[in-house]
Amino acid sequence: MATKRLNLDSEEQLRRAYMPFIKQGALFLATEDSYKLGDELTLVVRLPEDTEDTLVKGVVVWLSPATTSRSDLRGIGVQFKDDKSHLRNRIETKLGSLGESASPTATM
Repeated sequence: MATKRLNLDSEEQLRRAYMPFIKQGALFLATEDSYKLGDELTLVVRLPEDTEDTLVKGVVVWLSPATTSRSDLRGIGVQFKDDKSHLRNRIETKLGSLGESASPTATM
């Protein structure tokens, strides 16, 4: 099982990466690596203002292919599969303070 790191330095980066429309929550990971739907991996996530990494197992549920014209939008969406650290709840708590935003996310 592959391991990928995702450092989110600001709440705005977190908002752009989070995929709330995916059941159980998911994060978008910009990558040039090739994945297929259903591939499993471990994410090492550092949320804004956190001092420690959070590990969460996940499954690829979203593909943004290399043919995308903007290189920052190439990547995968990883649905949380084994969220023992309650990453989804922590993300939604952090994002709750931002309210609604008209800025686009990495996936929508």
